Amino acid sequence: MIMSGQDETLRHRVAGSGGFIRNLWYVAAWSHELADTPIGRVLLEEPVVFYRRADGAPVAMEDRCPHRFAPLSMGRVEGDDLRCMYHGLRFGCDGVCREMPAREPAPPVRVRIYPTVERWGWLWVWMGDPAQADPEKIPDAFGLQGAYDMRTDVMDIDACWELLNDNLCDLSHLDFSHATTLGASSAVRWSERKPHIEELPDGLRITRWFEDARMAPGHPLPVDTLSSYRYLLPGLFLMSMAWYPAGTAARCGYAEPVEPPLSSRADQQAVTPVTSRRSRYFFATGVARPQANQRLLDGIVAVVTAAFAEDKAILEAQQKIVDITPPERQRFATPHDAALLAFRRLVRARLAAEAETDAAR
Repeated sequence: MIMSGQDETLRHRVAGSGGFIRNLWYVAAWSHELADTPIGRVLLEEPVVFYRRADGAPVAMEDRCPHRFAPLSMGRVEGDDLRCMYHGLRFGCDGVCREMPAREPAPPVRVRIYPTVERWGWLWVWMGDPAQADPEKIPDAFGLQGAYDMRTDVMDIDACWELLNDNLCDLSHLDFSHATTLGASSAVRWSERKPHIEELPDGLRITRWFEDARMAPGHPLPVDTLSSYRYLLPGLFLMSMAWYPAGTAARCGYAEPVEPPLSSRADQQAVTPVTSRRSRYFFATGVARPQANQRLLDGIVAVVTAAFAEDKAILEAQQKIVDITPPERQRFATPHDAALLAFRRLVRARLAAEAETDAAR
């Protein structure tokens, strides 16, 4: 059944509209990416430089020297400060200019400082009002806390962040885009099971049971597979896959079982807008430590990496078509679009709320 109507229509003006939700924590980098030298990133079309103070704490600063707009990420860390290596201005970790060659004292010049937190192996940055930056609002990335042996990576995709959100809210594409990679390795048919969708304050919980399935292609014993993930603003994918003895799903009323699974794995991913047409995609995949081994992890990583290359190809091709499609042209949704439509409504509501707050100032 094809659904139509105002709420079920995907409008091209939403994808790539250039609007960003600013009062959220965004993943800017993996912790291991930030060592002794500064790194520059663009988030929400704003240049940001990250560096570590002498005590190792991260600093997020506007990556734009106010002198001639040279990138401070090409600068040098000096204690807790960052010096621009174009003409020598030195800025403290509070953004205040501490030194300007040939002028004493330094003028009242400063660059913007962004709240930043290092947690779960990610560097998080708050791009909006600093007064609203509550670290307690950083989502719990359970798979990165030590119970799973995880491998990490990052990928740039030339597509709007909302197209990536659409992709991750609807895993029915695994049967087609990833027919020989993730779709095959999961040994289930994602497009034949409509998920249960629970709306959360900042996103969705999306759950599927696959009964009498296989743990992997060729696995001799049938199992019940539980796929459950939270998809949270601005684009956080926190998923677990767990395998139970056949019959568990019905026995527990299709809720999450109390007993431990036969095996489990985790996928933790984050979508961060770079510009309205470019996104950075952080991903980690792994297996619960009791089952983890090098050969198993190598095989999983190979499949996941190949699958995400498939995502990159189709999303970038989709973005090119979206860009040349008239804005009044509508796309109609299928039953599997329920989650992404709900997430888009949440995005629109948050964008509207921020616009209303800005207008009232």
